[in-house]
Amino acid sequence: MSLQVLKELHGLLDRHQLMLEACELNSVTEEDYLDLGRAGLGNCLLGGLPSWVVAYSARLVRFINHERTKLPEEILKHNLEEKRKYFSEIFLEVEKSDAEVQAEGVYNQRLQNLAVTLDKVRYVMRCVFGDPKKAPPPLEKLSPEETVSFLWKGEGSLVEELLECIAPHVEVDILNDLKFKIHAHDPSDSDDIQKELQKSLLWLRDEVRDLPCTYKCRHDAAADLIHIYAYTKCFFRVREYKAFTSPPVYLSPLDLGPQVHRKVGYSLARASRGCLSLPEIGSFYAKVQKPSRQRVYGPRTVRFMLSRMEKQPQRPWPKDRIWSFKSSPKVYGSPMLDAILNGCPLDREMVHWLKHRPAIYQAMWDR
Repeated sequence: MSLQVLKELHGLLDRHQLMLEACELNSVTEEDYLDLGRAGLGNCLLGGLPSWVVAYSARLVRFINHERTKLPEEILKHNLEEKRKYFSEIFLEVEKSDAEVQAEGVYNQRLQNLAVTLDKVRYVMRCVFGDPKKAPPPLEKLSPEETVSFLWKGEGSLVEELLECIAPHVEVDILNDLKFKIHAHDPSDSDDIQKELQKSLLWLRDEVRDLPCTYKCRHDAAADLIHIYAYTKCFFRVREYKAFTSPPVYLSPLDLGPQVHRKVGYSLARASRGCLSLPEIGSFYAKVQKPSRQRVYGPRTVRFMLSRMEKQPQRPWPKDRIWSFKSSPKVYGSPMLDAILNGCPLDREMVHWLKHRPAIYQAMWDR
């Protein structure tokens, strides 16, 4: 039951919100220290850790406290459902008391896990940086100029990848004309880079929508993705820490299954698909040297995408649809994360356009 509450109240985007806040502030308030102290995490455990770690820990403790208030009723509900299958007589007061005990157990386990993890973090930071306090925050928000580089004109940018993908599918003069116009729409010199970048992306969306689609090049789907990027406000990069090898710890084969480390990394990449890391633009274009598969992107796919974005924003997008994702993206961000960061619903303008823009192409298998 604790996993169910964790999933609902502390999803992937919630966790990144807490870490982004802590990394951006990179300072600790008196309230942070008080909340940590009340949870039994004092100077002995926090001493020497960088500010962003302490600030993030305080945010985790607040969530653990919040979860503690929600758990008893969830555990009670679950226990009653199970016991009614087997017992005709149930004592509600006894069940309530048991649920309280179980909730307290989960609370203590969470705090213990946090304490152990902080100890490990200190050890890793000491090995990598010498002084753990010198460890820089792991997440860093992109500035407006860096966002332009990531989306519009940097090496490997969204626009550069788009042009590479469409090159085999359009005539040379159309491609050159598009390149010229893209250069003319560079938002870098504007007084309000973020606003101008959005205008440029929406212009590009419409240009791409005007290109003739085939089953090998789905410009309609690419335009929808450009639209979603245009409405994404916060992008962040993950700072790569230097790896190190600690002295060996000998475990028996029973202690740890093989491939554990690889599976953890893989599952994180898989969990962020769509909700935290948007698809790559190449999803919608056949590679010349590869045998082509049918690119299904009809009303049902769009409805599914919108349903996932609006109703299940923290769930990953499936791998068996048209979308493909970078295995280790350098930059993350999505409108769903924006909504969590700003404590508001998904951008209404963005959703309205996706729901009401006319279809411009439909293959026979799109339905």
